[in-house]
Amino acid sequence: MIQPKSQASFALVLMLGAQAVFSQSGFTLYNATYLDITLGSGCINALAARITCDSYVQNFTELEYRGSLQDTALTDSVCTSACSTSLKVYFNDVTTRCNGKTLDDSVPNRLGGYLWAGYNETCVKYINPKRYCNDIIANFTTVADYKKMPRDEHCHASHIRRIALMQSSPYSIYDGYYKELLTHIYSQYPGAKGPTDIPPPLIKLLPIEAPYCISGKRYTTKKGDTCETIANATSVSSAAVYTGNQDLVPNCLDIDPGISVCVPLPCATYRLKPTDTCASVEVSLSFEPGRLRRYNDHLNYDCSNLQTATSFWGRILCVSPQGGTYTAVPRPLAGPPNDAPLADGYTRTAIPPPADAKVAPGTTLLCGKWHVVSAGRDTCSRICVQAGIEASLFRRVNPSLAGLAGEACTRALRVQSALCVGPTYSWNMTASASESS
Repeated sequence: MIQPKSQASFALVLMLGAQAVFSQSGFTLYNATYLDITLGSGCINALAARITCDSYVQNFTELEYRGSLQDTALTDSVCTSACSTSLKVYFNDVTTRCNGKTLDDSVPNRLGGYLWAGYNETCVKYINPKRYCNDIIANFTTVADYKKMPRDEHCHASHIRRIALMQSSPYSIYDGYYKELLTHIYSQYPGAKGPTDIPPPLIKLLPIEAPYCISGKRYTTKKGDTCETIANATSVSSAAVYTGNQDLVPNCLDIDPGISVCVPLPCATYRLKPTDTCASVEVSLSFEPGRLRRYNDHLNYDCSNLQTATSFWGRILCVSPQGGTYTAVPRPLAGPPNDAPLADGYTRTAIPPPADAKVAPGTTLLCGKWHVVSAGRDTCSRICVQAGIEASLFRRVNPSLAGLAGEACTRALRVQSALCVGPTYSWNMTASASESS
């Protein structure tokens, strides 16, 4: 017998309308008083209907592997034909009367389905001799890995039937682990075959937003890719590919195909030769000592890992700053003290927005520094860095970007729109009635 795979249970507690009520003549899953009236009276009555089963059956609302109850009398009390009929009627009635509705971001009959699936998995029997499959499986050899089970147990009809029953229902705990187990069973027992697909989820899954990528550019890996091949294709250092995508690329030499990795900020690159040292590279590029390390922070202070690091990260190094070299904007000669630049993102005096651009909706006009969005290269992060303004202040003075961050903010940028990147200190002050009168 393999150790059951555990999973967090969906306990039957007060869960947005679900309230267990038990009695000797059965139990109910929901109290109609607490259900959303928008479900309609028909659906509410179906959900709140009484289920005539042993009270133990309510434990099946906890989604888990159903093993032997270790008590034949208890199992017989659970596995009655009356309970089977009641569960079937409840499930079908909720399915019909709650059609097209949702409850707790899921199908309304989710808990009823858990009960029925739990009943079936607990009560399934082996034909000859007629015993509960779970009781037979409970006496199998205990192993940590199903691949180490004795073949006569692994391919026993009760075991095959028990796992296949889970696969047949979206209301069971059947997942990737059990799919792998069932596939292995079918491969070991030629006489048995059947579907192994994982049923679709019952709970509505929210779309997963791609992680923030500072460059805004992504690369989809191909078979045979390494950090070095990706670096060659994108003009970045191979070490930067790894450090920026460690969750997706745990091994630079063994990268799965089809992964969307974030491309780091680009740099001028150099392919390291086997005879190179930090000093020789710096001399060949007319660098002062230490510059190569500044551009490649995976290198040790004494550059002792320059060559050894290539076995994992690859040979592509940065020989310029990532993202390019900063070019200062020419400024007029220093004037009065009030003209000195500020370091907190604010400005002292408002200036008109650029004449050839349209101010973004809601953007404050009390602004002393403007940025016109250009096509293809601007991101919210880049604008903030270049202008020296905090991202939170940037979004407050440009309400069209409020509440947005990362790629969502960048997608909201509109080409040729003017954004404030240097509000005045008084941009958000409103004069009182006495002051304005």
